[in-house]
Amino acid sequence: MRRPVRVVVVGGGAAGVITAATMLRERGGTPLDVRIVERGDVVGPGLAYGTRESLHLLNNYAGRMSAFEDDPEHLVRWCREQDDIVGTDTFLPRHVYGAYLASLLEAPVSAGSRLTRVRGEVVGIDDSGADYSVTLSSGAQLPADTVVLALGNPRPRDLPDYRSAAVAYAANPWASDLTDRVARGARVLLVGTGLTTVDVAAQLANAHHEVEMVAVSRHGLLPLRHLDHPPLPGGVHGRPEPTVAAAFAAARAGTAQAGGDWRAVVEALKAGANRQWAAWSYAEQQRFLRHAARHWEIARHRMAPAMADLVEGLQLDGRLRVTRPGDVDVASFDLVVNCTGPAPAATPGWNPLVDGLAARGLLRPGPHGLGLDVSGDGRLRDEGGVPARAVHVVGAARRGSEWEVAAVPDIRRQARAVAGALRPLPSNAALVG
Repeated sequence: MRRPVRVVVVGGGAAGVITAATMLRERGGTPLDVRIVERGDVVGPGLAYGTRESLHLLNNYAGRMSAFEDDPEHLVRWCREQDDIVGTDTFLPRHVYGAYLASLLEAPVSAGSRLTRVRGEVVGIDDSGADYSVTLSSGAQLPADTVVLALGNPRPRDLPDYRSAAVAYAANPWASDLTDRVARGARVLLVGTGLTTVDVAAQLANAHHEVEMVAVSRHGLLPLRHLDHPPLPGGVHGRPEPTVAAAFAAARAGTAQAGGDWRAVVEALKAGANRQWAAWSYAEQQRFLRHAARHWEIARHRMAPAMADLVEGLQLDGRLRVTRPGDVDVASFDLVVNCTGPAPAATPGWNPLVDGLAARGLLRPGPHGLGLDVSGDGRLRDEGGVPARAVHVVGAARRGSEWEVAAVPDIRRQARAVAGALRPLPSNAALVG
């Protein structure tokens, strides 16, 4: 019997688990030996879905969050099997989704295949030309025919000006002791106004009813609200426009055509967002990043209705205020929390594998420094732009090469592409048994 195709998945968060589960599901005729290497003690939830706060909700409907593109009801069925009353329009707590991801690894695999969890940290990848050797910090080595980098996100970029001026500074908004660092009646400055800020504000307000919070960002814009039910895409033709100005003109015209339903336009645009991104020149992409990206993000990544209600209530009560950085005295706050969102995957110092591959010229930052450079089919590019033979990048680290990369529907698409790229071993491959 020929040995299985050996796959090492680096990272046990959502991207890694969905990719592993998709490969085993879609390549049932190809025996696979899949190993997921995760440095944490839990595989599945990752940082995004590891929270235990019941207030932290998914920012998408359950009917859109299935791990499998060809089975959109998979998550909803799983929830009902757990005796949860869930519909396709439900906004689930994120910890429930984390449990769902972990359950994907319990599914039976086809004969000849296996799935193994490995506790450890990958620090190196070497290509012999025939296969890969994946090195862990313990010194152990895992052979692989294909490697998947599902690295997740670094922590937010450091904010030295805020850190130096702050009485107390929290670099990690997801730190387990964050709530304990806030005293009754404290004033907290949240740097950033995205979904991380929304989550932190909800968490702190729930634990400390007297807390006063101010959120600051350059644009001063919070994420917009989801409807109770998902809108149907509409209003625009979806063809790429040559410039950012033309794209936004088409979006405005489409909103008018859709009777003011901008959410329907956003749904239509996001389906072709990566085609639009690729159609723009580098200069147009830069123009989008400077002038339009934040406006797209608050419309694209919206708050669940319950979370939007909570945030609106905090603002009406005066417990949360949104303003610009120049309008606050950083030193007047008891705690400053960095909620600016993750740094790019190519940032030095957060991951020894990324640092080591960069030092050896085996990877390079992607366009605009937003992620890692990858080929059109998602393979890692080296410093000369040459794609790796079989090292694939999944998830947020692809940002810049593509635009929409980190939401679950994007990860599903990438996972299917990786599964499709797997090739059965040649007839002269080593036998097992």
